[in-house]
Amino acid sequence: LGATGQTGSAVLSELLAGPDQKATKIVAYGNSRKPNLSGPLASQAVAMQASMADLATSRSDELKGFDSIFFHIGTQRRKAGLEAQIKLELDDTLAVARAALAGGCKQCHIISSTAASSSSFATYLRTKGQVEEELKKLGFERLVIYRPGALNGGDRATWFHKKCLPYIAAVGLVTMIDVADVGRCVCATALRSPRAPVEVLENAEMIAVARAAK
Repeated sequence: LGATGQTGSAVLSELLAGPDQKATKIVAYGNSRKPNLSGPLASQAVAMQASMADLATSRSDELKGFDSIFFHIGTQRRKAGLEAQIKLELDDTLAVARAALAGGCKQCHIISSTAASSSSFATYLRTKGQVEEELKKLGFERLVIYRPGALNGGDRATWFHKKCLPYIAAVGLVTMIDVADVGRCVCATALRSPRAPVEVLENAEMIAVARAAK
Protein backbone atom coordinates (compact mmCIF):
# COMPACT_ATOMS: atom_id res chain seq x y z
CA LEU A 1 0.00 0.00 0.00
CA GLY A 2 1.33 3.40 -0.97
CA ALA A 3 3.23 1.93 -3.91
CA THR A 4 3.36 5.26 -5.76
CA GLY A 5 5.10 7.03 -2.89
CA GLN A 6 8.78 7.52 -2.21
CA THR A 7 9.46 4.38 -0.18
CA GLY A 8 6.62 2.28 -1.59
CA SER A 9 7.88 2.66 -5.15
CA ALA A 10 11.39 1.73 -3.98
CA VAL A 11 10.13 -1.51 -2.44
CA LEU A 12 8.07 -2.28 -5.54
CA SER A 13 11.08 -1.70 -7.79
CA GLU A 14 13.18 -4.03 -5.65
CA LEU A 15 10.52 -6.75 -5.77
CA LEU A 16 10.27 -6.54 -9.54
CA ALA A 17 13.98 -6.19 -10.28
CA GLY A 18 14.84 -9.89 -10.16
CA PRO A 19 16.75 -11.95 -10.94
CA ASP A 20 15.24 -14.16 -8.25
CA GLN A 21 11.51 -14.33 -7.64
CA LYS A 22 10.72 -12.81 -4.24
CA ALA A 23 6.97 -13.41 -4.15
CA THR A 24 4.42 -15.59 -5.89
CA LYS A 25 2.05 -12.66 -6.33
CA ILE A 26 2.34 -8.91 -5.76
CA VAL A 27 -0.60 -6.51 -5.63
CA ALA A 28 0.57 -2.92 -5.57
CA TYR A 29 -1.90 -0.24 -4.51
CA GLY A 30 -1.66 3.47 -5.10
CA ASN A 31 -3.94 5.81 -3.21
CA SER A 32 -4.69 8.22 -6.07
CA ARG A 33 -3.37 6.35 -9.12
CA LYS A 34 -2.11 2.96 -10.18
CA PRO A 35 1.60 2.40 -9.61
CA ASN A 36 3.95 1.88 -12.51
CA LEU A 37 5.09 -1.71 -12.94
CA SER A 38 8.50 -2.14 -14.54
CA GLY A 39 11.27 -4.68 -14.27
CA PRO A 40 11.99 -8.29 -15.23
CA LEU A 41 9.30 -9.61 -12.86
CA ALA A 42 6.62 -7.03 -13.68
CA SER A 43 4.33 -9.70 -15.12
CA GLN A 44 3.95 -11.17 -11.62
CA ALA A 45 2.45 -7.96 -10.24
CA VAL A 46 -0.94 -6.30 -10.46
CA ALA A 47 -1.35 -2.53 -10.21
CA MET A 48 -4.43 -1.22 -8.41
CA GLN A 49 -5.81 2.12 -7.27
CA ALA A 50 -7.85 2.44 -4.09
CA SER A 51 -8.17 4.83 -1.21
CA MET A 52 -7.27 3.53 2.22
CA ALA A 53 -10.77 4.29 3.42
CA ASP A 54 -12.28 2.10 0.68
CA LEU A 55 -9.88 -0.77 1.39
CA ALA A 56 -10.92 -0.69 5.02
CA THR A 57 -14.64 -0.85 4.16
CA SER A 58 -16.27 -1.45 0.78
CA ARG A 59 -13.20 -3.08 -0.80
CA SER A 60 -11.91 -5.00 2.22
CA ASP A 61 -12.48 -8.32 0.45
CA GLU A 62 -9.52 -7.47 -1.79
CA LEU A 63 -7.23 -7.89 1.23
CA LYS A 64 -8.09 -11.55 1.77
CA GLY A 65 -5.54 -14.27 1.19
CA PHE A 66 -2.26 -12.36 1.44
CA ASP A 67 0.65 -13.50 3.60
CA SER A 68 2.11 -10.03 4.09
CA ILE A 69 1.02 -6.42 3.90
CA PHE A 70 3.35 -3.45 3.50
CA PHE A 71 2.35 0.06 4.55
CA HIS A 72 4.06 3.06 2.97
CA ILE A 73 1.48 5.64 3.90
CA GLY A 74 2.00 9.35 4.23
CA THR A 75 0.91 12.72 2.96
CA GLN A 76 1.97 16.32 3.36
CA ARG A 77 0.06 18.43 5.83
CA ARG A 78 0.15 21.49 3.57
CA LYS A 79 -1.68 19.49 0.89
CA ALA A 80 -4.14 17.48 2.93
CA GLY A 81 -4.50 19.44 6.18
CA LEU A 82 -3.73 18.17 9.68
CA GLU A 83 -7.03 16.35 10.26
CA ALA A 84 -6.85 14.47 6.96
CA GLN A 85 -3.19 13.61 7.52
CA ILE A 86 -3.89 12.04 10.90
CA LYS A 87 -6.92 10.16 9.54
CA LEU A 88 -4.85 8.66 6.72
CA GLU A 89 -1.72 7.83 8.67
CA LEU A 90 -3.43 6.63 11.85
CA ASP A 91 -7.12 5.77 11.54
CA ASP A 92 -7.15 4.47 7.95
CA THR A 93 -3.88 2.58 8.38
CA LEU A 94 -5.17 0.75 11.45
CA ALA A 95 -8.52 0.02 9.80
CA VAL A 96 -6.81 -1.53 6.77
CA ALA A 97 -4.47 -3.51 9.02
CA ARG A 98 -7.46 -4.95 10.89
CA ALA A 99 -9.16 -5.86 7.60
CA ALA A 100 -6.02 -7.57 6.31
CA LEU A 101 -5.60 -9.49 9.57
CA ALA A 102 -9.23 -10.63 9.40
CA GLY A 103 -8.53 -11.82 5.86
CA GLY A 104 -5.73 -14.10 7.00
CA CYS A 105 -2.68 -11.87 6.70
CA LYS A 106 0.17 -12.99 8.96
CA GLN A 107 2.86 -10.36 8.48
CA CYS A 108 2.69 -6.57 8.67
CA HIS A 109 5.54 -4.31 7.58
CA ILE A 110 5.27 -0.56 8.06
CA ILE A 111 7.48 2.43 7.34
CA SER A 112 7.52 4.67 10.39
CA SER A 113 10.14 7.29 11.23
CA THR A 114 13.23 7.89 13.31
CA ALA A 115 12.21 9.22 16.74
CA ALA A 116 8.60 8.05 16.39
CA SER A 117 6.94 8.18 19.81
CA SER A 118 3.37 8.44 21.01
CA SER A 119 4.56 10.99 23.58
CA SER A 120 6.34 13.25 21.08
CA PHE A 121 5.42 16.93 20.94
CA ALA A 122 5.67 16.79 17.14
CA THR A 123 2.38 15.71 15.55
CA TYR A 124 4.08 13.70 12.80
CA LEU A 125 6.27 11.71 15.19
CA ARG A 126 3.45 11.30 17.71
CA THR A 127 1.13 9.90 15.03
CA LYS A 128 3.78 7.46 13.84
CA GLY A 129 4.34 6.34 17.42
CA GLN A 130 0.62 5.84 18.00
CA VAL A 131 0.36 3.70 14.87
CA GLU A 132 3.25 1.55 16.05
CA GLU A 133 1.70 0.98 19.46
CA GLU A 134 -1.74 0.13 18.08
CA LEU A 135 -0.34 -2.29 15.49
CA LYS A 136 1.47 -4.17 18.25
CA LYS A 137 -1.90 -4.84 19.88
CA LEU A 138 -3.55 -6.35 16.79
CA GLY A 139 -1.84 -9.75 16.95
CA PHE A 140 -0.04 -10.20 13.63
CA GLU A 141 2.26 -13.23 13.71
CA ARG A 142 5.03 -10.89 12.63
CA LEU A 143 5.20 -7.10 12.79
CA VAL A 144 8.22 -5.24 11.43
CA ILE A 145 8.54 -1.51 12.03
CA TYR A 146 11.10 0.40 9.97
CA ARG A 147 12.32 3.75 11.27
CA PRO A 148 14.27 5.45 8.49
CA GLY A 149 15.86 8.86 8.85
CA ALA A 150 15.52 11.60 6.25
CA LEU A 151 14.95 10.08 2.82
CA ASN A 152 17.47 10.80 0.09
CA GLY A 153 16.78 10.08 -3.57
CA GLY A 154 13.76 8.90 -5.47
CA ASP A 155 11.70 10.76 -8.02
CA ARG A 156 10.37 13.18 -5.40
CA ALA A 157 13.75 14.38 -4.17
CA THR A 158 14.03 18.17 -4.16
CA TRP A 159 17.09 20.35 -4.62
CA PHE A 160 17.43 20.43 -0.83
CA HIS A 161 17.48 16.64 -0.61
CA LYS A 162 20.04 16.32 -3.40
CA LYS A 163 22.40 19.14 -2.49
CA CYS A 164 21.98 19.99 1.19
CA LEU A 165 20.79 16.87 3.01
CA PRO A 166 24.01 14.84 2.55
CA TYR A 167 26.05 17.63 4.14
CA ILE A 168 23.62 18.07 7.04
CA ALA A 169 23.73 14.32 7.66
CA ALA A 170 27.53 14.28 7.43
CA VAL A 171 27.87 16.62 10.41
CA GLY A 172 25.40 14.59 12.44
CA LEU A 173 22.44 16.97 12.51
CA VAL A 174 20.11 14.37 10.97
CA THR A 175 20.21 10.70 10.04
CA MET A 176 19.74 9.87 6.36
CA ILE A 177 19.07 6.85 4.19
CA ASP A 178 18.84 6.43 0.45
CA VAL A 179 15.36 5.51 -0.74
CA ALA A 180 16.78 2.57 -2.71
CA ASP A 181 18.27 1.22 0.54
CA VAL A 182 14.83 1.34 2.14
CA GLY A 183 13.56 -0.88 -0.66
CA ARG A 184 16.43 -3.35 -0.29
CA CYS A 185 16.09 -3.47 3.47
CA VAL A 186 12.34 -4.09 3.48
CA CYS A 187 12.58 -6.87 0.91
CA ALA A 188 15.56 -8.56 2.58
CA THR A 189 13.90 -8.39 6.00
CA ALA A 190 10.60 -9.75 4.73
CA LEU A 191 12.34 -12.73 3.14
CA ARG A 192 14.42 -13.78 6.15
CA SER A 193 13.15 -15.68 9.17
CA PRO A 194 11.64 -13.56 11.96
CA ARG A 195 13.87 -12.79 14.95
CA ALA A 196 10.90 -11.92 17.18
CA PRO A 197 7.15 -11.34 16.81
CA VAL A 198 7.82 -7.58 16.77
CA GLU A 199 10.98 -6.16 15.22
CA VAL A 200 12.01 -2.51 15.09
CA LEU A 201 14.74 -1.56 12.63
CA GLU A 202 16.34 1.82 13.21
CA ASN A 203 18.05 3.81 10.45
CA ALA A 204 21.57 2.44 10.98
CA GLU A 205 20.39 -1.17 10.96
CA MET A 206 18.32 -0.53 7.84
CA ILE A 207 21.41 0.72 6.03
CA ALA A 208 23.42 -2.30 7.18
CA VAL A 209 20.72 -4.73 6.01
CA ALA A 210 20.47 -2.97 2.65
CA ARG A 211 24.22 -3.06 2.07
CA ALA A 212 24.37 -6.75 2.94
CA ALA A 213 21.59 -7.40 0.45
CA LYS A 214 23.34 -5.74 -2.51
